[in-house]
Amino acid sequence: MNLYFNDLSKSYQGKTVFDTIHGAIHGGDKIGLIGANGKGKTTLARILAGQEVADAGEIRRSPAYGRIFYVEQYPMFNANVSVYEEIYRMASRDQNHSKDYPTMVKKTLNKVGLGEERWGQRAASLSGGEKTKLVLGKAMVCDFDLLILDEPTNHLDMNSYIWLEEFVQNLGQPLLMISHDRFFLDRVVNRIWHLTDQGLKVYEGNYSAYKMQRELERVSITKEYEKQQNQIQQLGQMIHQRKNWYKNAHQAAGQNDFYRSKAKKHASVLKAKERELARIEKNKIEKPKKALSPAFEVINKSIIGKKFPRFLVQVEKLCKSYGNKVLFQDISFNLGRQDKIALIGQNGVGKTSLLKTICHLDQDYRGTITINPSVKIGYFAQELDNLHSGSTILDEVLIEGSTVEETRLLLACLLFRGDAIYKKIANLSMGERGRVAFAKLILSGANLLVLDEPTNYMDIESKEKIEEVLEEFEGVVLFVSHDQYFIQRLANGIFQIENRKLYCYDGDYAYYLSKCKEQKGKEESGLDYTQLTDNIRRLECELAFLSGKLNEPLEQEEKARLNERFLATAKELRSNKDLLKGHK
Repeated sequence: MNLYFNDLSKSYQGKTVFDTIHGAIHGGDKIGLIGANGKGKTTLARILAGQEVADAGEIRRSPAYGRIFYVEQYPMFNANVSVYEEIYRMASRDQNHSKDYPTMVKKTLNKVGLGEERWGQRAASLSGGEKTKLVLGKAMVCDFDLLILDEPTNHLDMNSYIWLEEFVQNLGQPLLMISHDRFFLDRVVNRIWHLTDQGLKVYEGNYSAYKMQRELERVSITKEYEKQQNQIQQLGQMIHQRKNWYKNAHQAAGQNDFYRSKAKKHASVLKAKERELARIEKNKIEKPKKALSPAFEVINKSIIGKKFPRFLVQVEKLCKSYGNKVLFQDISFNLGRQDKIALIGQNGVGKTSLLKTICHLDQDYRGTITINPSVKIGYFAQELDNLHSGSTILDEVLIEGSTVEETRLLLACLLFRGDAIYKKIANLSMGERGRVAFAKLILSGANLLVLDEPTNYMDIESKEKIEEVLEEFEGVVLFVSHDQYFIQRLANGIFQIENRKLYCYDGDYAYYLSKCKEQKGKEESGLDYTQLTDNIRRLECELAFLSGKLNEPLEQEEKARLNERFLATAKELRSNKDLLKGHK
């Protein structure tokens, strides 16, 4: 199916969302639609899907009867329809009696991660992530010629995320997808649509290719701007000189025809130069906005020049349960200087609980958490419940004690420029509130940042500003995120909670993925590596903990006991690694 649109315009209550934009979708296209929040991405998607009507412009489909399936960001379901019925109704719409609809429905529900225990549940009562899974399941069983997805990766756990990636990659029909998930965009799209106030611009390739093209554009526009500014300056000087020449020549000419003719020539050249300047001014290139880089001294005000121990946090044999449900048990790890650790795992495995125990917000646990006295923890909660709705952005961040100049500089780095800093918290979007909460945290003097989904609700530009600040931050960061692009850019270590255990990977996200792939290959070969690798990871964490303890001032007897335990653990670790090599 091909779809074309020309001169589309849409306004709400007198406010223009977009004006006279045009574009096309062809067979084989997998398009990522990006842009800042509020620029009209969802509105455009709904118009193309036939869910809304444009104020002006035309849309053509080829063939004209091509079917579009639209997956909303917040899907709604009939209050009385079950999960099973929702998929069955979609699958059986074409009334093809040769199809085994019950088997198709069951396979689909299992594939999207909605097990049999959910089939009888009302679809409207599902969680946000489960609703997304259900509507994606509907896309699997229906016939369509164009698929439009609005933020499909929101709320998905890792297994569902991987399934969706494979589904989209294998899709034979064209796709238009709104997403702020740069990692997903990199892996599945072959074209980027960027919607801004200036219109819709098309870039070939995935998100990384788009970024490279944007940077080349910025360099090119900067050169053109500087060239035009030189022209304007030169013409201004020439016009000023010609005016003086004309004035003097006209006065000196008197009634002399020769000199009067010469003065007229000056006037003619002057008018030509003025017309040229007016033409350039009319087509003036807007000065490219210079991206403000985070101020290192402001971000690291409480860290510069201070000495910190090798390990700021040491955790040993930590266990956490809710009633009879065990989240994790006997986990041990250290957080060292300049660690930036991503904590990952399926929804519900206890990631937020682990963050809260470290911050002493939840003290109902077993095990030992040792935090060095030099550590000041800053905690970022998903709920953003530490903001005062009546305050302005500036006043809210100034609560943390920094100067107005420092605060304004950091806020500008986080996209709050000019009079925007006087907006009330109550009038901000969730993404804007997230940036305010983050600014407070950075200026709080914390040298250990514990972040729970810090980029939720944010568009791509906002995420990248948060990343830039965290890259400059010299302290320790432990963060939970589902944004794989964010993890890859920041993390120098990965902690994964799985099956109530903690697995530590001393490397970035690419290293973690390679290890997962290696492990999967080993498991598929039929050999049992699970027990060995579990033991090795556990022993490595324990060895790191003991190493940290032995660096502390201890009584002789205690040191001897820990040293003996360290040697025994190291011996057991070597033995397990030798066994693993023997299996290769």
